[in-house]
Amino acid sequence: MKMQSAFLGKTRKAPLVFWSILSFLSFLLLFSLFLIPSQPVLAADGNGQATSMQMMERAETIVYGEPNRGGLIERLNSLERELFGRDLPGSVSERHAAILNFLEVGTPDQPPMLFRLGIVEWLIGEPVQARMGALQRVERLENELDGTMQYGRPLAMRIERLLGSLLPERITSQEAILPTATVLQAQFLEEVRNASARSGDRIIMALTNDLLVNNVLIAPRGSLIDASVRSVRSPGLFGRRGRINIDFHALLTLGAQGVPVTEGEASGRAAAGWTGTAGAGGVALGGALLAGPFGLVFGGLIRGDAVNINQGDIMFLETYGDVRVLGFAVPSNLRIDPRATVRETAVDAPPQPQQQYQPLPQPQVGEREIILLPPEHQIN
Repeated sequence: MKMQSAFLGKTRKAPLVFWSILSFLSFLLLFSLFLIPSQPVLAADGNGQATSMQMMERAETIVYGEPNRGGLIERLNSLERELFGRDLPGSVSERHAAILNFLEVGTPDQPPMLFRLGIVEWLIGEPVQARMGALQRVERLENELDGTMQYGRPLAMRIERLLGSLLPERITSQEAILPTATVLQAQFLEEVRNASARSGDRIIMALTNDLLVNNVLIAPRGSLIDASVRSVRSPGLFGRRGRINIDFHALLTLGAQGVPVTEGEASGRAAAGWTGTAGAGGVALGGALLAGPFGLVFGGLIRGDAVNINQGDIMFLETYGDVRVLGFAVPSNLRIDPRATVRETAVDAPPQPQQQYQPLPQPQVGEREIILLPPEHQIN
């Protein structure tokens, strides 16, 4: 049983008057964000500034799952009405900055929209669907909770309504220290093939467990890990084996911060002691990757006559350096299932009980499924 399931059964639909007041208050909180000095959230040119078109595409990808077409002003007006039900004041650049701050930056007292949306998914025991557009994620949640979708209402209000129906407390973020060498268990969301992989190809992975530190939710199950193909060598004559070198970059947390990840001794021990079933390919890959007849091979190196990583295969990584992150302080009435967490460190961690892991739900054909990773935000 997931830690949220007992709580979910107690929720009830609130009166219409309550939701009207809640929607009004959410707008007040929303516009308070626009008073915050805008920070560049997407580097593009030599000065670290993003162009209006890049900021537009970034915001549309977060909300819709992919950029739209058409004139810049027309698209901006449409996005604002989708989010807030009205056009925002200011220049194009100011409006873009306000939207991106609302979506993925926020403040400690008013976390960003992606933070709040991830909490809703976590509260009902679902993995965060970070590859989908926010609009599609909200529609899925409304259909699951209410059986109907709130078409015509601003997306910001729809998320606040979902949150209010599940959790009466006000949502805020809390800082925590994520220790170095925290082991992460993840699965590949797409296959990687020796025959088709190319240097620079993006590889997407997702956490298989919630990551918490001192009852602060840092990254829910389903949070994305970004990686890429460094180099590829095809199998050759005289028994030369194929090879894929993979660079692992960052875990995207609930607070839209990129936490550096790598391979190391802690993740290698976790992989060596793991007894679960990996997935479609039945391959367990660790920080020290399990490959070839010589046992552990370090450095993200996969060798074999046919180098194939299947969707659902398990990988063990670890965080690099102590990192200050923002997360969600889990209320005491939800702390009922410690099995949904991962250990803060992997030192002397006991072997995990055997269990079957299934690949995370994937978008169906025709659904928007690509979302750009937000940049790292420094926490002073």
